[in-house]
Amino acid sequence: MKRRRAELFEQPSLVPMADMVTNTVGIMLFILIFVSLSAGGVVVSRHLPRERKTDAKVLWMFCSGGRIIQFDPAELNKRIERGFPAQSFENAGDWARAYTARRIETDGVTVKGDAKVELNQIAGFRGAHITKDLLIRHDPNYGDDLRTIRTPGSAFQKLLTGKSKTENFFFFFVGPDSIPLFRTARDQLTQAGFGVGWSPLGPQEPARISMSGTGREATIQ
Repeated sequence: MKRRRAELFEQPSLVPMADMVTNTVGIMLFILIFVSLSAGGVVVSRHLPRERKTDAKVLWMFCSGGRIIQFDPAELNKRIERGFPAQSFENAGDWARAYTARRIETDGVTVKGDAKVELNQIAGFRGAHITKDLLIRHDPNYGDDLRTIRTPGSAFQKLLTGKSKTENFFFFFVGPDSIPLFRTARDQLTQAGFGVGWSPLGPQEPARISMSGTGREATIQ
């Protein structure tokens, strides 16, 4: 019994680990030398995309099911809250439950609310803060596809030509089945001088947008 306990708590030897690290570093150096020689000594700089903030107004886009469409979270939130009373400490719980239960459909997207109440206490006073998100799903029967996205007069082309590249930028939620469509749209926008950001979505995953300033900020990439 004592021997088994000693084996369970025995520290691994550091010598094999040091050998592994040394071998790994040596292999990496060999690969770097080989790549440098193969490239004729030319150093190639590869820039990875970085997020950067902007003061431009975001134009929200959904790209899934092989189609692309614009939506306005602020307008959708107004429709979700239509008829709701003003928020107060007394009605915070009921307000959040009603917001979460609300669901609306438009020509292009389905929207559901998601709200939670955070209670806090400051200097002996109790308070309640409601955090609210919109969960947005795209109806793939609406929007431009890979064929019509380049067509003059399409919704995407009208949007592109009707906005200012200095005052607006585009942010996409992209489903895994619509990567080629997103790339085509992004190329057109960047060639026109617009900033573009995007966020990937999983299959059937909704876009989540915070309406209380607590979510991820849309950025240019």
